[in-house]
Amino acid sequence: MEDLFNVLSSSARLDKSKRKKKRQRDEIDDDSDGHEYDRFRSGHQDISQRTTSSRDRTGKRDTSESKRQIVRKEQMAAFRNSMSIKVTNKQDPDLPDAISSFKELEAPTWWRENPSFSSSSKGDDASDDSDSMDTLAVASFQGIAKTLQRNVEAGKWKEPTPIQMQSIPILLERRDLIGAAPTGSGKSGAFIIPAILLSGTPYHIYYKTTLNDKKQTKEKKQNDDASNKKKKKGKPSKNWTRQGEIRALLLCPSRELAAQLYREVDRLGMGKPGGISLLLLSKSNAAHVITGTAGGKSGLDVMISTPLRLVDAIEKGLRLDSIRLVVLDEADRLLDAVDGNMNKQDNNNREEQKKTRPQKDARESSDDEEEDTDTEFINNSSGSDQSRTFLSQMDRILSSIPSTAVRALFSATVTPTVKSLAENILRNPVDLKIASAGSLGGANTDIEQELMFVGREEGKLLAMRQLKQRAQLKPPAIIFVQSQERANALFSELLYEKMHVDVIHAGRSRTARDNAVAKFRRGETWVLICTDLVARGVDFRAVNMVINYDLPTSGITYVHRIGRTGRAGRKGKAITLFTEADFDNLRTIANVMKQSGCEVEDWMLQLKKSARTKSNKKVPRRGYIDTTPRYDRRKIHKKNQMIEESKKKKMRAGCKEVE
Repeated sequence: MEDLFNVLSSSARLDKSKRKKKRQRDEIDDDSDGHEYDRFRSGHQDISQRTTSSRDRTGKRDTSESKRQIVRKEQMAAFRNSMSIKVTNKQDPDLPDAISSFKELEAPTWWRENPSFSSSSKGDDASDDSDSMDTLAVASFQGIAKTLQRNVEAGKWKEPTPIQMQSIPILLERRDLIGAAPTGSGKSGAFIIPAILLSGTPYHIYYKTTLNDKKQTKEKKQNDDASNKKKKKGKPSKNWTRQGEIRALLLCPSRELAAQLYREVDRLGMGKPGGISLLLLSKSNAAHVITGTAGGKSGLDVMISTPLRLVDAIEKGLRLDSIRLVVLDEADRLLDAVDGNMNKQDNNNREEQKKTRPQKDARESSDDEEEDTDTEFINNSSGSDQSRTFLSQMDRILSSIPSTAVRALFSATVTPTVKSLAENILRNPVDLKIASAGSLGGANTDIEQELMFVGREEGKLLAMRQLKQRAQLKPPAIIFVQSQERANALFSELLYEKMHVDVIHAGRSRTARDNAVAKFRRGETWVLICTDLVARGVDFRAVNMVINYDLPTSGITYVHRIGRTGRAGRKGKAITLFTEADFDNLRTIANVMKQSGCEVEDWMLQLKKSARTKSNKKVPRRGYIDTTPRYDRRKIHKKNQMIEESKKKKMRAGCKEVE
């Protein structure tokens, strides 16, 4: 038996002679490769004259510098493809490489370059000064970068997201950018980190001047200002300051989003060498910003504001000539030129509704609430402040920004209109797109989306009660409605369902809005009813569900609404209620769901397309959010009418007595 086994296994023995010969050839090639490298280092052989590699037995391998650059570009293209990063620039295809971790943050090329030195520096002294300045420049960058990395890790934010991987190197190279990424993908960090780095760059490094040049420039400016004001006394001070400078400007459409950006900049900039000076522009501190006293002698590193508030400050004398970076968060909203017309149409629709039904709430106002709405502030404003379009406000702001400033636009829905406007705003911009982010394809794929037909308006409250009874309403949840009046009415109804519910819209005071947001973040409120005031950019962690109580009139609004859930890699669910009156806008929403991979009924996609354009799109007229019987509503209405008539009679009687 043993002999038979030996005979059978003899044919399976491996012949290792070929492997041994191959290993010997490789060792010989390694030795020859080492000798060639030594000859190259000693100058006997130039790399450009080498046509073959010692390890390349075919003699066809190209090891030139150009070949290595091609290989590096191919590897970077493969990495971008794996991260769903699409970056293009027609005029300059050679773009900064993406980073895979925050540890790869390096000083940009312009930061590492030595600044120009005065002609008095010659010989070895000049070279020593150049080396020392170069070392100091890199060290200053590393100090800020390490602080950012430490703060990022403290916030359980270990690795950069795809939008951050590419946008951070592009902005650090001072290139204009259009960034599109799905909701909850970390767009805020993509521009906050470059804003902190660029605003913290020393003056002589950023503008490539020596310290003496900087002093001379500052002194000349001080002399000019003093002569213009006729207040010059003696010699100008040699101690120049950065007082009055604003080095980075972040613009967003709502005060809630501005407050969120302020908190995030404060968190990431904590412990930065030299400290960080930031400010959220408001009515109380606008005077300090205009006079240049905000931020002290070092000026402001970062200022966050809404457009209307900033335009008012510019009209009163605010100067923005020291801006290095300006970012438009939710750019498609900030560059919207039709919101003023929409305001008028919404008001007209609301006036028609007032005439056809009893008045329940006197605090009716426009549904377009994303601005820093302050009725007294708007009424007392003058000039361009009175304009209700974001586009006209942005035109006024960008005309005050220096041409050397880096400009960036970020949004989840970058429409063709935004791109056409960006050609006039940006200079040779880099177009960055993540995954399916686009005009209507920016819906987050981590969100489970569902359409629910409820028949008529009365069926919506019944659907809400059924969701609660079936345990399908999973708090924390956000419910979106189309107007302030409907938000208040739904809030009154859901109070009877024994839910911890609150409401937020522009009709409430700032204190009430801030308290509502704070309670929802702490978990004291389970369901938050709101209008489109918080539909954009505002980040509520771990929101499990979004309910569109009223169907949005556009796909862009729908994408931003449902984007409040499914953020930072979490899963979420969005339920949209619709009635027979919503069929005109249903096809648009169904197409967005289809593009994001959700199942949609075929008949929804085959609905007739609405003939109305965005500029004349009409908000559907909706019924009451009220479970009070019709008989009781009429009785209350008659009682209110009697009270009004009684008041009028008393006023008439009083007028007659005076006469």
